[in-house]
Amino acid sequence: MKKVLAVTGIRSEYFILQPIFDEILERNDLKLKVVVTGTHLSPLYGDTYKLIEKDGYDIIKLESLLVTDNLSGRCKSLGIQLMGLVDIINQEEPDWLLVLGDREESLTVATAGAYMNIPVAHVCGGDRVVGNVDDSVRHAVTKLAHLHFPTTVENGERIIKMGEEEWRVNVTGNPALDSIRKQPNLTLEEINLEIGTDLKAGEPFILLINHPLSSEHNLAKEQMDIVLDSVAELEIQTIIIYPNSDAGSLGIIESIENHLNEYSLFHAFKTLPRDIFVNLQRKAALLLGNSSCGILEAPFLRLPVVNVGNRQKQRQHSENIIFVDCKKEMILDAIDKAINDDEFLKICKNCSNPYGDGYSGKKIAHIIAETEINSELINKQISY
Repeated sequence: MKKVLAVTGIRSEYFILQPIFDEILERNDLKLKVVVTGTHLSPLYGDTYKLIEKDGYDIIKLESLLVTDNLSGRCKSLGIQLMGLVDIINQEEPDWLLVLGDREESLTVATAGAYMNIPVAHVCGGDRVVGNVDDSVRHAVTKLAHLHFPTTVENGERIIKMGEEEWRVNVTGNPALDSIRKQPNLTLEEINLEIGTDLKAGEPFILLINHPLSSEHNLAKEQMDIVLDSVAELEIQTIIIYPNSDAGSLGIIESIENHLNEYSLFHAFKTLPRDIFVNLQRKAALLLGNSSCGILEAPFLRLPVVNVGNRQKQRQHSENIIFVDCKKEMILDAIDKAINDDEFLKICKNCSNPYGDGYSGKKIAHIIAETEINSELINKQISY
């Protein structure tokens, strides 16, 4: 039986990895342990390790996050995380390391795996996002990882262009769609009871998630003020979810808290259970901000998206997204279009979805289980 050591450091990433975890546990030839690190262990970001514990996984906690709005904070956190992770790997002796995306934990896992001759399975490689350090990290991880699970054909082709051998690249779709597919439908009454809101049928509400951009971190609070001031002008009930921990996040949180004190239409949460979040996506009039779930998940749900600012620009996307600069007039016009433009709503209902069919987790678990661990896997060759 092969032992998989997975690593997760933030809420959004865990929700994508979770269907893979479940499929690993369904198999009799794989076993799983999960290292929980980063924002999962921070009260400021909702202590989301509790969600993972509640889901029943065998976890190991690794404290690594330095709470700061300085760019240097992520570098120091990465160093702390790498040292702790190496100790855990030595203790657990896994056959595989599993990680997702483009944050600190993907780089620490890939680095440790490469130096310690442990194969790394990397999910969501090959993606393209302009103006953020995430792009460089993601592609660096691709060159260190041994098995790739991109979410789209385009992303898979990009990995091959980077010199990766074709047999290592497996286009499987976005595992987050598995979780969305499986979540039961909840009524607005059930949602209101769970999170203390007063959302009403027939009245549109907005789901808002806005993260800082590494190249614009010093503008994060100002940008969030513009977004929230725009929504306040419309007087539409809005569910806000706190940002990630990147530099600039403390400014965004300050903006949220200032607006909460001034407007009753805003409802903010550090995190939400997956079933509540998915059902809010199903029922919202639109998703506003710059979250990757607008790219990766919203097309599956036929949810209109207004993406504000430069985060997510030039990323592969469907027709349900309106990209606007962080300017009040443009945001207001886009929100109006997303709620009231019948032609655009028709486009959203029929939009394409390049991110899979909601059955990715099983494919990934199967490939990890069936891939032989040998010198060909470990000793990578560039293909040109």
